[in-house]
Amino acid sequence: MIRKIALLFTLTLIGYRTFSQTCNCETEVKYIAGFMEKNYAGFKDKQALMTKASYDKMLNEYIGLAKKPHANEHCLLIIAQYLGKFKDHHVSVGVKFDATKIDSAYIANREIVPITAEKIAELRKSKGFEGIYDFHDPAKYKIAVIKDKTPLHDYLAVIISSNLPGWKPGMIKWEAKMVNDSIGRGVLYILNGMPKVEGFYFKGNRIYGDWHREGTTVTESASSKYEPVAFRKLSDKTSYLKISTFSPSNATNIDSIVKANKAILSNTPNLVLDLRGNGGGADYTFTPLMDLVYTGPIKHIGNDLLSTDANIAGWKNILNDNDRSEENKQSLRKTVASLEANRGKMVMNANDFDITGYKIQPNPAKVVILIDNNCASTTEEFLLQSRQSKKVTLMGQNTSGTLDYSNVLQAPFSCMPYVLHYSSSRSRRVDVGQGIDETGIKPAVYLQEKDDWIKKAQETLEH
Repeated sequence: MIRKIALLFTLTLIGYRTFSQTCNCETEVKYIAGFMEKNYAGFKDKQALMTKASYDKMLNEYIGLAKKPHANEHCLLIIAQYLGKFKDHHVSVGVKFDATKIDSAYIANREIVPITAEKIAELRKSKGFEGIYDFHDPAKYKIAVIKDKTPLHDYLAVIISSNLPGWKPGMIKWEAKMVNDSIGRGVLYILNGMPKVEGFYFKGNRIYGDWHREGTTVTESASSKYEPVAFRKLSDKTSYLKISTFSPSNATNIDSIVKANKAILSNTPNLVLDLRGNGGGADYTFTPLMDLVYTGPIKHIGNDLLSTDANIAGWKNILNDNDRSEENKQSLRKTVASLEANRGKMVMNANDFDITGYKIQPNPAKVVILIDNNCASTTEEFLLQSRQSKKVTLMGQNTSGTLDYSNVLQAPFSCMPYVLHYSSSRSRRVDVGQGIDETGIKPAVYLQEKDDWIKKAQETLEH
């Protein structure tokens, strides 16, 4: 087993020695677990799926790792893997330090993993994930990716040359445990040397998004260019509309592109609506699309909020957002009052109701919506509504499954410089067997990665 680098976590503004003396990994792991058990709205459901015995066994294993020598060096990995067991993409970890500042004491104490010239020569011959990789800016650094199966990682990337301040050969740049045959999750050590939770996608000679195998070149195809929205005619019968995100920052673009092409949309019988890669945002942003898919009342199942002291504090903190309207804040104050009156209980946040009021348009008469595993959250809310339309067919692959538990709040770790993001609400879909977090939303027609998805959608609509 390859010696692993020290993953010593320190507040950017204090020294390594102070941090290591004040933050104990076992204490932090137990704190995060206790916080999730009390405040995460999906905890009881997720524990039931695992079974209590399996959950307790899993937690004890992570606590055991937190007790091992040098456990503080791996604490973020331990916590991230524990949180990953809930299979809820709304549960995540964010940084709470200044990423632009380097803690020289921390950098000086990073362990060096020696890589011999013979090992580098061997890695250069590898055809698997192992190998020598360049950063997208080769002048900055070069890494050796090595297979090294441990309870915390399957692969690690070690610096073999670098021009970055403080970075030396032998320092670990990232480490990841594989969740399937192409995706890994772990931690990435950013430019100031501190770790943050990260995902890694392995494909061919690339590890997305920043590394490519030494000796290969990377050329971005025109189709890979990011477009927040896009519209074009595929034929006289079919239009194509792409929405890359439902983020509030894209709301104006969505509204504008629908309005700008209203005449074409209303005179073209078919529409391909491409939502691949759309990770969500805010529900109001998809309102301009509803007239394109609506054929009658849409059943909406509401959600409940878990009332705890931490969750009440989190909802109160939202009131400090100056970008919110006074009307919205009035609604939030009612929510907070209801939570305060029902501590320890699930409190109704949204009723079940039928969505009406959109216009039934003759065109588009048929709509294919393209979906994939990166469709999540608000995008899935749109899909739950639009798939009730008589004119809509979902094509592609299962979505992410990130919607049953939402209304994300954040809370600081007890001593490490990170914040926990977690869900404070639970959809009542779960109670009627319509939860999606384990499976995602399934398409009516499955497509393979090798397929031309737009062409398949057009063929389905026109034949």
